[in-house]
Amino acid sequence: MAKISTGYTPDMGAKMRSMPEIHARYQQCCQKYKQFRNCSAEFREQKVMIYSELKTLGWVLGKSDRQVNQEANF
Repeated sequence: MAKISTGYTPDMGAKMRSMPEIHARYQQCCQKYKQFRNCSAEFREQKVMIYSELKTLGWVLGKSDRQVNQEANF
């Protein structure tokens, strides 16, 4: 009988990000979101993906939804 993979296994090599890495990624996503927001072309799918990552990283950093919105849009 074949073994069914359940997703993450310890030997996959993945590790959790440190808080400085998360903060740096959050800042990078904010900049990328601002660039897409200011473009005249339509990048709706990319904006949605970046914004969802922003919300997730903001949640990990303990930021409120309002604070994430302000930092992403200003």
